[in-house]
Amino acid sequence: MSAVAAIARRRGRISLPLLIGAGIVLIWIVVGLFPGLFAPYDPDAFDYDALLQAPGLAHPFGTDSFGRDILSRVIWAARLDIQIAVFSTIFALGFGTVLGALCGFYGGWFDAIVSRVIDVVVIFPFLVLIIAIIAFLGPGLFNMYIALAAINWVSYCKLMRGEIRLQKQLDYAAAAQVLGYRDLRILFRHLVPNAMTPIVVFWMTDMALAVLLGSSLGYLGLGAQPPEAEWGVLIADGKNYIETAWWMSVWPGVAIITLGFGLSLLGDGLVVFFGKKERS
Repeated sequence: MSAVAAIARRRGRISLPLLIGAGIVLIWIVVGLFPGLFAPYDPDAFDYDALLQAPGLAHPFGTDSFGRDILSRVIWAARLDIQIAVFSTIFALGFGTVLGALCGFYGGWFDAIVSRVIDVVVIFPFLVLIIAIIAFLGPGLFNMYIALAAINWVSYCKLMRGEIRLQKQLDYAAAAQVLGYRDLRILFRHLVPNAMTPIVVFWMTDMALAVLLGSSLGYLGLGAQPPEAEWGVLIADGKNYIETAWWMSVWPGVAIITLGFGLSLLGDGLVVFFGKKERS
């Protein structure tokens, strides 16, 4: 199938979830990249004349116990939470994909060893293992990234391993071997590109889960640390004021939901957009 024909077919697969999800994610990316353009106040500026002020014209999302503007802090926190979504998954994506491709292509003792390592990792509850690693290394974003990278590569490895084993059975892979192409060329130039669709779709969902996990760890004090603006930290700041100043926790929670919802819709839309994997 030619590239033009493939693009023409895919234009018909641009679904409403894909458009909505891409729009939501794009908005948050722009806000996260340029928070100073959207935030009406300095997110760390104290205003003791506006302590725990309810949402109004001056402060649309209200203020916290130090008089800091909640809207500004939610906007500035977007930069950190988007960073968490990307950095928490990018190593797992790269390492897990490459390792899974090698396992699926070569199999044998190498695949057996990696499979045993995967079995050891998955027998532990995911969140408990993450918390245990961070508790050992110490709280903070960098240690959170290390903990997630040490565990999360397993999902990408298993998914890519299965896809490569499937691709190996197809005619184009056999034709490449008959032509005498080297193994690495067959694997990374032909098989991996045709196996990447489910990986990309899974990555979108995984980033949504990373936002939720990063906020949860921030709430528990294991992720981002105060006074840094991060949605989970903002929710934790407002937990003692939930009955008198509900806006301190509600608006960061809404931000988490919208970004996670956008990433989930984007993943669902990509499933429809790519449809069945096309091969050149």
